[in-house]
Amino acid sequence: MKKFNLFLFLLAIIFFIPDVSVFAQDSLATATIDSTTTLKVKTQVSEFKDFFSITKIISSLIVLFGTYFFTRILSFLLGALAEKRSSYRLVLKRLVPFLNVVIWSIAIFIVIAGIISPPIETILTVGASVGIAIGFAAQDILKNIFGGFIIIMDRPFQVGDKIEVDGHYGEVTEIGLRSTRIVTPDDSLVSIPNADLVSNSVSNSNSGELDCQVVSSIFLPASVNVELVKEIAYRAAVSSRYVYLKKPVVVVSENKVFEQNYVVQLKVKAYVLDIRYEFLLKSEITELILKELNMQGIIPKHTTMNQTA
Repeated sequence: MKKFNLFLFLLAIIFFIPDVSVFAQDSLATATIDSTTTLKVKTQVSEFKDFFSITKIISSLIVLFGTYFFTRILSFLLGALAEKRSSYRLVLKRLVPFLNVVIWSIAIFIVIAGIISPPIETILTVGASVGIAIGFAAQDILKNIFGGFIIIMDRPFQVGDKIEVDGHYGEVTEIGLRSTRIVTPDDSLVSIPNADLVSNSVSNSNSGELDCQVVSSIFLPASVNVELVKEIAYRAAVSSRYVYLKKPVVVVSENKVFEQNYVVQLKVKAYVLDIRYEFLLKSEITELILKELNMQGIIPKHTTMNQTA
């Protein structure tokens, strides 16, 4: 009986008590996992320190600040050269926004790929996260930035062109990534978001040319000799110091009703040498026509009406 009880006890030990080797293996596996996890954490911390090291941060700041000052100096030099070389003024000014985009793209590439040099997985992860965050938080800014790229690539207008949009008319002085700046005839600086320029209709007076058409209008009584007045207007236009004679000068007339009276609207269409002299040409043509009409006594002074359009 004692032998039988001893046999049952041994069976219980064999079948019900866990194997010591299993405990040993589990302990070894746990220790291996813990050591692997610790090693990975240490590796990640080391990579993070390398990724944001003081040397890389300082180098990146040097490149970015250097790029900023370089683009500012380059823009100033090109602008000064454009003012001295009037024939190349528009070409030189149009190089500024294009060169700024190229230089900043190269600088950012140098910072990311050359200095920071993160793993491709990090770039994809950070890029996706930043893209989602920016997409929700800065939709209007992104619209303007994409609009700026579209304007630079599609070129509906360029620096130096005279454009009209949303009731604002003036010369384009700068095309940025967020907005475009124009100077109006009364010397006001107007900043227009690029998204509005892309989505709205834009009127371009010179389309990249140095000259543009100028229309001067004069209102005269219906009783005047139209042919004689048109000849006087033509001579006044071609004798102006601001007119561009390589393009035609046209004088047309049209009947209008002004204060319940029939009048003749005389339109003188001529091209100006430089778009900067647009309003000087309009003024001089009007003054020369009125001076000649008064000298010849063609119309009474109190019935003459003039308007620049």
